[in-house]
Amino acid sequence: MAPQDHGSNILKAGDYKLDKLVMHSLSNGSMVELSSLYKKIEIYEDLFSPYITGKIFVEDGYNFPEKFPITGQEKIEITFKSDLDNLKPLELVFRVYKLDTHQMGETGKVQRYVLHMMSEGGYFNHSQYCGYHVSGPVSEMVKTLFKKHFPTTVWEDRLDVEDTKDNYSYVLSGAYTPFKAINWLCGKAYVSSSEEYSPFLFYETVNGYRFKSLSKIIEDGSINITKYLYTTGNMRSMPDSTERTDMSKIGESPLPARYHKIQSLEELGRFDMAHNLMNGVISSRLAVHDLLRKEQRVQDFFESQVFTNMKKLGEFNHFRETDPEAQRVLGKGAAFFYLPSTPYTVHTDVNGILDNTKVESLYLKRKYHMNTFLTQKLSVEVFGDNRRSVGDVIHLTVPKMQSDAAFQTDVDKNLGGEYLVTGLKHTLTDTYRVKMELSRNCMGV
Repeated sequence: MAPQDHGSNILKAGDYKLDKLVMHSLSNGSMVELSSLYKKIEIYEDLFSPYITGKIFVEDGYNFPEKFPITGQEKIEITFKSDLDNLKPLELVFRVYKLDTHQMGETGKVQRYVLHMMSEGGYFNHSQYCGYHVSGPVSEMVKTLFKKHFPTTVWEDRLDVEDTKDNYSYVLSGAYTPFKAINWLCGKAYVSSSEEYSPFLFYETVNGYRFKSLSKIIEDGSINITKYLYTTGNMRSMPDSTERTDMSKIGESPLPARYHKIQSLEELGRFDMAHNLMNGVISSRLAVHDLLRKEQRVQDFFESQVFTNMKKLGEFNHFRETDPEAQRVLGKGAAFFYLPSTPYTVHTDVNGILDNTKVESLYLKRKYHMNTFLTQKLSVEVFGDNRRSVGDVIHLTVPKMQSDAAFQTDVDKNLGGEYLVTGLKHTLTDTYRVKMELSRNCMGV
């Protein structure tokens, strides 16, 4: 952890300042300061999760599990930041939901255990259920769910909902929690600013809840793209290039250049053509049996219909039509889906709804976009930057790795380029590090 005179440029990368780590018992009102007891703190964000989670690894000589006691009805407040003056701290509130990995020390005087935490919204969500009617745009339904089921401390000034242009009338199942209902509504939402379809996602970051389309996530994340450079001790220096990330000129970043050097890089996946064919990324066909009209309708979808206008990271489509056997795949849908449907509802002047499911207009497009999310996936680790969050767009510069330097170009376009942060882990130990899972929805080469 950083010394008292935090914010100095001479501090080593990875220093951080922990202003608060306090646990409150909600059953008896007691409080304990954990800042001298923790060995490690991990905080997780995921673009596909409606709440953030965390772990605190504790070494305890006071026997708090019995004396406090720790029973799963505790609130934990955490405030921390990278140890630089021009960054604002993160202030987070969690609820403890589990204690495990309990071990007794060799001397019998200390014990070690892990406290598992989730955000307050996730904690309350598991005891709330729907079972009522909602109507209008999906974006308004989402706001209604938060206001109906959660205290204002959970969502006020922390809820970012993109407007939608749709109009529905639903009875939300009584078996659905609020977050499950919102995830279901993601599949019904239309963006209001474009004719092109883009799938909606519901997730939580350290800064609040987000209900946004993929196109909006990429657009917002691209406003201020952070650059990172990967290099090793044995790599030759890259020649001057417009694509090179100059570590002495990182742009408007408030962090020193050393915070923009990737400490580790691992590629988790590049493409899976078999998966693409089976799951509708290349082409797909939907057969809908209308139970009311007693008829079957067929819809076809092809990647080329949406690729040009979609918001994308990466430059190239998943299937190249220059393949001489391309028509065997593109002649009709390579993936086949069948759904029964009762799409029509009563139309009145008050309730102008014709199709209350949108299966035929949404199903294949959402299948395509959701299955392209992780076209290429990397994991990188950098020195701690508490500004990082899922939904950010970052740019990687990776030197091309090949033995013949005479033919080596500046950057590897397969690994380099722009990526969306889809998963993230903040780790506080003796240093602060951030591990990010990065994805893009199109091919790099």
